[in-house]
Amino acid sequence: MGVLKFLVWTTCAVGLGVFLARGNVGGRSPLEHMERTWKRSVNPSTMDRVKGSVEGVLEDAKGAVSQKSANAAGSGPRERITAEDRAAINDIIAKKR
Repeated sequence: MGVLKFLVWTTCAVGLGVFLARGNVGGRSPLEHMERTWKRSVNPSTMDRVKGSVEGVLEDAKGAVSQKSANAAGSGPRERITAEDRAAINDIIAKKR
């Protein structure tokens, strides 16, 4: 039964793809209609601006990561435990032995 469902859905998907590419609606294929609508509704300058801002953010992120990893490699890990906490931990360890 699963194979039959797979074959039916695959046939439907291929048929839809063929219709979108080769079908004739108003003298053009549905794919050409979608492309024309996309070009009319989406302002190319807006898309370029968004693309540029995404690339800028990506470059900033790469720079920040490389800068942090360069700083972390040279200085070692930061110690967040105070001397009093360290002494308390050492006392607990000593009591267990």
